[in-house]
Amino acid sequence: MLGVAQIFEKLWQACRFKRESLRTITQDIFSAQGFVLARDVVATRLLPPFSNSAMDGYAVCLSDAGKEVVVAGRTLAGQSNAEISLKPGFCHKVMTGSPLPHGTQAVVPIEQVGFTDVGTIILPEGIRDAQNIRFVGEEIALDSVILSQGTRLEALDLGLVASQGLAYIEVYQKPSIAVFSSGDEVIEPGQEALAHQIYNTNAITLTSLLRQYHHNPFYCGILPDDAQGLRERLSTLGEYDIVITTGGASVGDADLLKSTLHELGAKFIFDGVNLKPGKHLSVAILGDSIFVILPGNPLASLLHTYTMILGFLEFCAGARKCYPKAHIGCVNSEVVPKEGVQTLLLGELRDGVFHIFNRGKFGSSALINVWKNNALALIDENYGKISATEHIRCLLFESEFEETCQFINTKERR
Repeated sequence: MLGVAQIFEKLWQACRFKRESLRTITQDIFSAQGFVLARDVVATRLLPPFSNSAMDGYAVCLSDAGKEVVVAGRTLAGQSNAEISLKPGFCHKVMTGSPLPHGTQAVVPIEQVGFTDVGTIILPEGIRDAQNIRFVGEEIALDSVILSQGTRLEALDLGLVASQGLAYIEVYQKPSIAVFSSGDEVIEPGQEALAHQIYNTNAITLTSLLRQYHHNPFYCGILPDDAQGLRERLSTLGEYDIVITTGGASVGDADLLKSTLHELGAKFIFDGVNLKPGKHLSVAILGDSIFVILPGNPLASLLHTYTMILGFLEFCAGARKCYPKAHIGCVNSEVVPKEGVQTLLLGELRDGVFHIFNRGKFGSSALINVWKNNALALIDENYGKISATEHIRCLLFESEFEETCQFINTKERR
């Protein structure tokens, strides 16, 4: 079976068609957060657009340091002083953000000047050239790329868009994602469970997680465990770009999902992952839809989602950063992962220390074990013993993404 890095390569190669066929739409900036930028945003306006004061004070000439000067006028933010020039012996009162008179060499804060009975002020010694001045174009130059195609737009990104006077922006339409659970033993919250039945925790957890990462999921119910009903249901999902299921991924008598997809002509990109816990993970393509088949066990399903599926969805959405971001943590106790298989360690990353949960031992079904922690570490199959105080790479459950895969702990990254 494949390791995680190999699975990324397989997915990127086989599913590039979905990324390359994304439609673009025009979105107003007040509703564009969470969309992926479809074109570079190039600066057409300098930022700041004019030289201005960084604080309330006085625009001065350096030659007047330590001297008494005349206050020649005042400019507030939003006012123009294009016709005003500053000369030695004079200063100009300015407010934060207000444009500076021509010839200004520094701004002295109000609290650093002395006041006289005749309305003049006394400047301090040691005024530095350009102090408290924000110069035109020092933040953003004309024709510079301020946001690159593939950026997942967040609040501060949209502030930069607004600084260019843009009210609308071109983004990729979000892929539509169908989410299913499976299994006759699974019932929905709100129903009364019999002794042999379990509530559908996977669907609400997964759809909520996908929304948290700005995706567009639709919960579509529980797939049946009979072949005919399953075949009929799967054959009607062509409207969705991605279909994610939990359960039906193993080889039990009632796990018909993969065999039914084979019968319908699906092409499997991979079937199984060399990972503990939860080796049952598959991805297949049927028509133009990508099927992600996650384990039914809640913990295994979530850990696969954090390590691989969230990054894969970023890729399908056109994002430039597609790998969970690595964070460095100092291990708090010794652990010896099993050889020959990649291992996921649950834990809490706190103040630079990765507190390994239960010395690395936990089952694949206990959802509460994820709830108790905030991070995981992926250890390569031949890594060997992890010593206490050793630094390893972790990924947070509320993770950002980066452009390269750096979170897998290998011998080369010791």
